[in-house]
Amino acid sequence: MIIPAGAIRKRMIIKAFLEAGAVSGNTAKTLKEMGIIKGIGLKFDQMVKQGVIISCGDEKYYLDQRKLQ
Repeated sequence: MIIPAGAIRKRMIIKAFLEAGAVSGNTAKTLKEMGIIKGIGLKFDQMVKQGVIISCGDEKYYLDQRKLQ
């Protein structure tokens, strides 16, 4: 079975947010703090547009677990 690259990136992004504990506005982290490179590409941007990743300003983000599918 071949797993599409986008699905792999999504899993990597979700794992980084969960491991960093960035799951609410109070626990939001910068991408650098989570070890995520901003150039991760379209998948990160899609997740922001879908509301799965929320920007809190100051370059901090968190994962809205309720919107994960």
